[in-house]
Amino acid sequence: MCVKTFTKPDNKKLFVNICLTDAIPCPRDITNNELMQILSSEDPSSYRVPMSIGEGRIEQDKSGAPATVYDVAINPDFFKKVEKDDLFQTFFLTVVLEGLQDKYQLEIDMQKYTILKNRKSIGTLQSHRIQIRDIKSVEEKTKPPLIEEIQAPNQDLSKKEIVYRLTRVPPIGEIEYLLAEFKIPPCIELKDLSLVIGEDRLVLDSKRFEVVDFFLPCSVDQDIIDAQLNRNNNILYVKMPVIH
Repeated sequence: MCVKTFTKPDNKKLFVNICLTDAIPCPRDITNNELMQILSSEDPSSYRVPMSIGEGRIEQDKSGAPATVYDVAINPDFFKKVEKDDLFQTFFLTVVLEGLQDKYQLEIDMQKYTILKNRKSIGTLQSHRIQIRDIKSVEEKTKPPLIEEIQAPNQDLSKKEIVYRLTRVPPIGEIEYLLAEFKIPPCIELKDLSLVIGEDRLVLDSKRFEVVDFFLPCSVDQDIIDAQLNRNNNILYVKMPVIH
């Protein structure tokens, strides 16, 4: 689905490509009545639609004029509901446009959007990839271990979990960045790791261990994330600057 709207007050075109991926979880299934009750409640944000909002880029519209385009990824099963149900479609598009406003400090005309009938997207859909850099030699001062690996006796290696922790920096006051630390066993090679970070979700996958998949407590900047695997202590450090 491709949605056309306009920014305010300059009235410039803005396109949003709604794209699909199973990597994004589906929100809980609710009825129209439940949605109406949630929207009229004191906490309408209690119903959350997981999505990944990509960076803006300039593409050409139908007339060849430059226009800003964003890609927003959601779960395919939820999209089926958005396609068929007008109430959920209106709610979803409002959430998307508000998300773009909040993330990029835009002002969008919320009443002036149109779903394009003859185009599913504008330009080429973009992907977000995180490259893990291997640090072969790092000298560090002696300090107590940050992560303790807990292993049950005779545990099957193929079913073992990766131990990790997530902290905020600084610990008090306004957050500058989130720091995720993963204990990576020596048997896992760098080439076997796959790290994907969305605006509010982190997924770390490997061939021999269970997938680590969790939502982040705040939005992070996908473009300046720093991921480094330190083989001296076998810890993967992922620094994620927070978007304010």
